Amino acid sequence: MQTLETANQKRSPRKISWDVIRVLAVFSVVIQHITHQSPISHAELGPYPFVLSLQFGASTLLVVSAYFVCGTVRRGGTGRWLWSRIARLLPAYLVAVVVTYGVSRAVAHAFGWYLPTPTDLVANLLLVQAWSPQFHWVDASYWTLPVQVMAFVVAALLWPRGWVTGKRLPVLLWTLALAPLVIRFAWRQDDAAQWVKSLFDGLALHRVALFGVGVAIWLWANKRMSGGHLAAYLVVVLVAQDAHAYFADTWSTIAFGVVLLGIVVAAGGPDWDIPGIRQLAGPIRWLGGISFGVYLVHQELGFVLARFLLDAGVDAGGRLVACVAFAVLLGWAITRLVERPAHRWLTQEGPLLWRRVLATAVATRAAIRELPQVPAQPQEGSSGRVPERAVPVPRPVSHPSTAAAGPATSRELDWVAIASSQVR
Repeated sequence: MQTLETANQKRSPRKISWDVIRVLAVFSVVIQHITHQSPISHAELGPYPFVLSLQFGASTLLVVSAYFVCGTVRRGGTGRWLWSRIARLLPAYLVAVVVTYGVSRAVAHAFGWYLPTPTDLVANLLLVQAWSPQFHWVDASYWTLPVQVMAFVVAALLWPRGWVTGKRLPVLLWTLALAPLVIRFAWRQDDAAQWVKSLFDGLALHRVALFGVGVAIWLWANKRMSGGHLAAYLVVVLVAQDAHAYFADTWSTIAFGVVLLGIVVAAGGPDWDIPGIRQLAGPIRWLGGISFGVYLVHQELGFVLARFLLDAGVDAGGRLVACVAFAVLLGWAITRLVERPAHRWLTQEGPLLWRRVLATAVATRAAIRELPQVPAQPQEGSSGRVPERAVPVPRPVSHPSTAAAGPATSRELDWVAIASSQVR
């Protein structure tokens, strides 16, 4: 059975340039979290031989995700498309949440770290971690998942209604860039009411412009937006993103801008099938294929591994190499054992199984309705009279009639055969 995703892959062969961008984005996140974030979260885990403090990888992944939404939501039914997206993300995410929660609780007392609660687990499983200060992230890197799911749902709702076509689309894109900035400085201050913070953070309004960037790049690549318009939009989004961080991390914004130029080149230019990349195409494609799994398992579980290695006397360089290798190995495992099988079952095998069950039920019901109806014999046991038309008894009177069912008639067998052929 061909799914929407496999059909899209056949129409548009996968370019190595996109895998290069994915690998760069994911492993920048992994290295940044190991060398920069882990000593902030757990001071005993640092320092490392070097520190990558630039934060641009997760934002890059959201831009790439939005770019490919534009190319896939237009094909086929949006309901099937949305189901395929959800089936790709959520099973692996839910497993990663449960595993991370269990490991974190197991080591919390020994390490002196925060002990996640059952409430935290439920909030993370339901993707509502950002909606209340009472909820804590099981893994802080999971902030991208609620944003992605929300974006997929919005795209599936807006596309059939024409909101992402024509003159409405530029208005929508600029609203995504400017409206959250106004809300941030007009209402969402540090001393704002909690319901304002919950709405702003829960809807991830400070991140929605990233999806606008992906859409804008797709429009430009498909000759539906001018280069000048795209350049102006990217500059405004970058300034807005830096403003959301109160201009405290401008170097990360600059690094993100450089990566956006790479995405523009990948979208509008030829594939990066060049010497150097061509020789590494196999490993790059493999790492790109497991990038989501690596993202899910690298941070909090990596912190736990780093702490065990620290207690075992492993130096900082060894911990860095071990944590990266651990992220790759565990990312491959969750991709191979959870993400891909779950997606395949939910989009192919599961629906096929339900169709077979439904077809069997319908065919069986139809066959039963067509069976000949035997009229009931009048019974007058109280008067001692026998029926007017005697029915011969095929067995001795002393043999119980309920001991076994009699053989089916030839017509009944015919209908069973018909029902079986319909199921096939």
